[in-house]
Amino acid sequence: MPIQEITVWDTAVEVDQGSRNRYGGASLLERVVVRLTNDEGLEGWGEAAPLMYITKDTGSEMAAALRESAPRIRGMEADELLAAFDETVDFKGMGAARTALEIAAIDLSAKTSQAPFSQVFGGHKRNTVTLDAPIGLLPPDEAVKKAEPLVEQGVRTLKVKSGVDMEADAERIERLRERFGPDIKLRTDANGGFTPEEALRFTDRMIAIGLEHFEQPVLPSEEKCLDVFREIRARGMQVALDESLFSIDDARRLVDADAVDVAVIKIAKFGGPRNAWKVARVFDAAGKPALLSSPYESYIAKSAGFALALSLDVADRAQELAHLLDEEPYAEWSHSISGGEFRLADAAGHGAKGIPARVEKMARAAV
Repeated sequence: MPIQEITVWDTAVEVDQGSRNRYGGASLLERVVVRLTNDEGLEGWGEAAPLMYITKDTGSEMAAALRESAPRIRGMEADELLAAFDETVDFKGMGAARTALEIAAIDLSAKTSQAPFSQVFGGHKRNTVTLDAPIGLLPPDEAVKKAEPLVEQGVRTLKVKSGVDMEADAERIERLRERFGPDIKLRTDANGGFTPEEALRFTDRMIAIGLEHFEQPVLPSEEKCLDVFREIRARGMQVALDESLFSIDDARRLVDADAVDVAVIKIAKFGGPRNAWKVARVFDAAGKPALLSSPYESYIAKSAGFALALSLDVADRAQELAHLLDEEPYAEWSHSISGGEFRLADAAGHGAKGIPARVEKMARAAV
């Protein structure tokens, strides 16, 4: 069942991101959506978003690379494409473009064999994962106001941004703990915004709060970063890393250096689900959790991340797959989110698909 049609949508939409971090808040989201259609009409859907520090591609560059690869892909089976992926397409380090196409190819392959997307990771080990919800750089009372309906809906883990003003960041987290008590878990993400000294002082203040973990206290460009991570761990706080983790070599180095407890996995950073799974497995094998994070993509990429999360051995942390922006959905899925849980549907592939009319409405161009 060879691939007959490749459609690439280069989309852009204005948004008002409610969970601002130290990089700012997104106002324009570029996302590229890919659809592969075989000669029996089955469709594989993929997507990726080039954002901030995550990838070096832009939406227009992604779309151009994907369209340029179309003649080499047409006529190939989905499994054939996956087996010779890097020989068939060369995205020259464009991880987001590679990710969008690989998700679509895996989705089409799984649908062809009537299997779940997770088959590429060895199959899923569970049917649900718990979810967190984001709280941005808000004043304490506004942070509580945003969190209250989320907690009422069943969310039991809040990811609170920090890394800009140590005093204000601490007050935000302390106010959330005061309001909700021990019934919820709190984690914080500084996005590398603290100096080493600030990160250690912040750790000491947060120990009494009982944070689940402290994500990216300092940037990897900080000469003492590994020492800082180890010292935070020695003081009793677990360390999660995102900006420090871009490859399987990074994963091995951080684990071997005893500098990390939790990995934050954004699939596009690694150029696709299969590479991301290999990185996550380094942590899995070490008994450390890997959290799948997909803050800006739609149901399509989130479903791919969900499939990967279901395949991991260590799954004792809430995943970051429910951060849906306030926009008209351009995709739909078979899965469900309720009560702070992401539940798997009995569906072939990753269980999501684009809504063509809505994708086209957002697109700058489609071919």
